[in-house]
Amino acid sequence: MSKRFLIAVIFLAFSFANYSFADIPKLNKLIEDKNYLEAKKIVNQLIDSDNDNPQLLFINGVLLSELGQIDDAINVFVSLTKSHPALPEPYNNLAVLYAQNGDFDLAKIALEKSIKTHPSYATAHINLGDLYTRMASESYNQALQIDKSNKNAKTKLSLIKKLFNFQPINKNIALTEDISQKPKSFQEIKDIEVSVNEKIFVMIDNWKKAWMNQNFDQYIGYYSTNFKNNKGMDLEQWKQFRKPRVINKPSINLKLENIEISKNNNLFSVSFTQIYQSGSIDSTTKKTLLIELVDNQLKIVNEIS
Repeated sequence: MSKRFLIAVIFLAFSFANYSFADIPKLNKLIEDKNYLEAKKIVNQLIDSDNDNPQLLFINGVLLSELGQIDDAINVFVSLTKSHPALPEPYNNLAVLYAQNGDFDLAKIALEKSIKTHPSYATAHINLGDLYTRMASESYNQALQIDKSNKNAKTKLSLIKKLFNFQPINKNIALTEDISQKPKSFQEIKDIEVSVNEKIFVMIDNWKKAWMNQNFDQYIGYYSTNFKNNKGMDLEQWKQFRKPRVINKPSINLKLENIEISKNNNLFSVSFTQIYQSGSIDSTTKKTLLIELVDNQLKIVNEIS
């Protein structure tokens, strides 16, 4: 089986405007050449300036696993499942590492969570099927150790070997192995299709950063021309209302926690806990953004708090 870490998806999820353009293709080339140590140095530098970026943290977990620092990689992915529970990839990679340690029950739970988060995530479905096959192989082997004459176990184990062409599982075998058919160029990375959920996470992260950087034009650009909130404000009225709350602040610190995404007809509902701090103002608010996808563009059509 192959190691389906989906590095390509994570690269696409980068907010390229926040990093040196040269960093991305350089990082891609280092990983392609399996120069994980040098790639880790670049990722560490990027994390130093953006330590809450889920894409960077994800790549960090992948590189840690490739460098053999499995416990550290597991800690990274566990943390990501807590801070970004709607992303399926961290659960999938956690399952890979659990399986590598022989913790098949934990791997199964992680894959089931990945699928629950993103039912159309084919990689997790494939990995779960592979995991069941390997668990079955171990069970048949254990049955044969107890009763070597058990023809039923012999037949089924022989069938598994024939169908999947592998030997009885070793506790150290990883669940998968293919760093996901990595793209070989920056252009290929940009062309890879990612799920709407992943795009929403990237959009929300960029929306938050535009607010923190007090870049009002970029911030308001995430709102739809069809915007109308529950108080009846249209986009122009919303601009007038929000502008003094975004610009000319001494500084803004913003954290979004417990992000949950659900779909209702053609709208995506993104709910989260917003922790805002600026000057003497320190507030925690429950907020929901209603987002529409039109012509492959995500735009906020309502904001509820």
